[in-house]
Amino acid sequence: MMKISPPIRLMTPEEMRPTQFINAGSVIELDGTTIPVAAGRSDQVHVFKDSTILYVLSVNYRHDYIGMEVFDAASGEEYETIFLQYQWELEEYLGNSWRELAPKTIIRRLLQFLT
Repeated sequence: MMKISPPIRLMTPEEMRPTQFINAGSVIELDGTTIPVAAGRSDQVHVFKDSTILYVLSVNYRHDYIGMEVFDAASGEEYETIFLQYQWELEEYLGNSWRELAPKTIIRRLLQFLT
């Protein structure tokens, strides 16, 4: 799994309509494919690629939540998603010191809980 830095921008109103997001998400541009992600304006977004799989980790330390989305890197099709928004969830899935974990470690731990 390798960290990559594709361009990430906020969605336009037109891009937001089909997503069912309450707030504007973000868009990742990767090799000519536009991939909508649920990352918000104040989230730290980390993108990793492993062969044909794209992992997008959104972390918000201010509001204590983490989301991870897993995509097909070529088509942008979403395979899996997980969102932790309560302190007990973060601690149960990632441990008490989840704030100190590296993004790649968080992804590896969350992958255990996806089907």
